[in-house]
Amino acid sequence: MHPSKNKISFGTVFSIFILLVLASNNAEAIPAFTRANKVECSTCHTIYPELNEYGEAFLKNSYVYFGKGTKNSKSKGVDPAPPPSKSADPETIQPGNKHTKIKGSGDADTLDKLRGGAMLPVDDAVTATPAPPATEPKVEKLPAASKVETKPEGIMLSAIPDQLPISFTATLHGTYNSNAVNEFDFSSRALKLNAGGNFAEKAGFFGNYVVYTENVANITNTSQTPTNMTGKNDIGELFLIWRHALGTPINLKVGRLQPKLGLWKSNNKLAVTNSFAPYAYTVGSKSVFRLEQPQDALEANAVLANRLFVAGGVVNRKHQNTKEGYGHVSYKFGGADFVANEPDIDLNKEESIFDFLSVTVGGYGYFGTNGEPNTTAGSAPTQNKFFRTGLDLDILYKLFRIRLAGVVGRDDNPELTAVKVATRSYVAAVEGEYSFLQNLIGAVRFEYQDDGRGYVRRYIPTLGYTPLQNVKVAMEYKHEIATSYKSSPTTVSQDFVNRIGTLGVTFSF
Repeated sequence: MHPSKNKISFGTVFSIFILLVLASNNAEAIPAFTRANKVECSTCHTIYPELNEYGEAFLKNSYVYFGKGTKNSKSKGVDPAPPPSKSADPETIQPGNKHTKIKGSGDADTLDKLRGGAMLPVDDAVTATPAPPATEPKVEKLPAASKVETKPEGIMLSAIPDQLPISFTATLHGTYNSNAVNEFDFSSRALKLNAGGNFAEKAGFFGNYVVYTENVANITNTSQTPTNMTGKNDIGELFLIWRHALGTPINLKVGRLQPKLGLWKSNNKLAVTNSFAPYAYTVGSKSVFRLEQPQDALEANAVLANRLFVAGGVVNRKHQNTKEGYGHVSYKFGGADFVANEPDIDLNKEESIFDFLSVTVGGYGYFGTNGEPNTTAGSAPTQNKFFRTGLDLDILYKLFRIRLAGVVGRDDNPELTAVKVATRSYVAAVEGEYSFLQNLIGAVRFEYQDDGRGYVRRYIPTLGYTPLQNVKVAMEYKHEIATSYKSSPTTVSQDFVNRIGTLGVTFSF
């Protein structure tokens, strides 16, 4: 390639990076979860949208926020502070409350607040405070700016969120690909509408709707459940969770959802474009199945003993009589547990490596069938039976993080031919991550993929920066070396090298 051409391309990419960083400083918005729980984005994210351990607890507990855990200290001679006392009689009428009784199906804490005057008009709520004794100086009336905020009684009792739990997420990309016809491409990639939250901590919900996306896939095989973000006007996920069903620790999840398999969801990453290969790879030219693909499913999951998470579900694939099934189990050693409680620290002992180390181990399995519809009359359909089994490891120590993921799969007929040819697949990834600053993280990932048609090695360094907590600018480079298998003893395999540089900005409001 001509030297001057390289220079211009690099200068263009660098200029756009600077413009994106400067332009992103004008964003002044926060996502729905932050608005609902009145916390910073950094409470649940390292760099948006990558989750930290408190974000994982929020996700595993059906979007119920426990509050960021604080380390408990154990020291001789120090007794914990007593818990705040509650009203002995829940029907006691508090001073200034104009209502003789308030009843409803809401939880006890909400009813207590209502009985205490939380639903009174603003002026009444302020003046409802008993007058001070005559011996004390007179207390002046609070200014209007300090008046108590109130919520309508109906909203509080029905558990409807008082704020509309909706936010938008947008991504913009600038890409340089030396092998493409158009080497440089700058475009608006996607705009998604997200909604989520919980109802009185008894039910959770989440959904996202793709308002616009640049990549429109041409999927003609109707036996596949539509994949996430493949075209305009597409629902990515839409599900409801019955939390702690019938008083048990089990959560029931139903709708279109990404089955709980690996430790990380597809958007839980520093990079803006590259999903983990073990979750994103496909086998053969006919199947579009991926582990990270949203499915129409019913899932049961639970947090047991605060550190053990189990999940299992059944998938209903379109136009197939057989159902698909999956299971997941993970356990966390050290660090905050799955309900955001941090471990005790003995202040009388010397600092140990285990005070800062957390390790999460997860395993999963998935089996299913795809191919031609079996609802059509006539000859037996040509189908592919497959399974995937994988193991993940997440290690966190102070500012360092290591992720390892591996999966083994088998498809008995991935090309959907009359004569079945089975294929085994092996995919692995390892990523190291380091936090240079609170809002600046670097990562390097290596991936190996063998899908039966050849093997691919990828080297992906990434640098992510957040000028604001809801805005991420990421620069990444992918060096990919693909090798095709020999189709016969006389055929020579060929290597294909792909080099792609991407500058992306993601923001949510």
